[in-house]
Amino acid sequence: MSPETITAISSALTALVIAATAVAAVVQLRHMRSGNLIEAVLSFRAMLEDDEHRKANRLLRGGDLARELKDPQFRRYLYRISKKLPLQDVPPRYIDLQEAAIALGNSFELIGGMVRNRVVSPGIFLANYWWVVTNTWERLKEYVALARQYTGNDGLFEDFEYLTVISLEWAKRHPDSYARGVARMPLVNPYPLEQQTWLNEP
Repeated sequence: MSPETITAISSALTALVIAATAVAAVVQLRHMRSGNLIEAVLSFRAMLEDDEHRKANRLLRGGDLARELKDPQFRRYLYRISKKLPLQDVPPRYIDLQEAAIALGNSFELIGGMVRNRVVSPGIFLANYWWVVTNTWERLKEYVALARQYTGNDGLFEDFEYLTVISLEWAKRHPDSYARGVARMPLVNPYPLEQQTWLNEP
């Protein structure tokens, strides 16, 4: 074999090894990205289901925040706290509601920022949590509007707002999240709603 042939074969083998290394690196990066994505989604789940967030959700789900916002004294409290003005004799429920609103708002603000910057895949997050986002925004929207005016900061919870907008868009595009082309299991409710004696109770 001539030296030129050996050099050509050697160059071809070197190129092959470099290409295989590049492919292996891309595959490894994809695996790492998938692992990071799984970790991020699991950390969101853990955060949204911890004791603080469960308590906050209970307060908001019951409509306590919406009811208190009708109270001028509660609004006065929110204004004074936003301006760092002195407070006296604050009812504990005011503090609980403020902390609940902040906890949930901040959590979805963090998640919204990560989704907006593609740290987390929007598709994967929205498929699992779009309805949680929109329900939480619905319970907090009056508080957010009030807080933005009181603080003079229209950027307050803007990533949460962004997350809500894309969640609503996701819901419109995916009215049924079941996998396409896959058969459904037959289900029959043995206790039809219309047969329940308590259905029309006041």
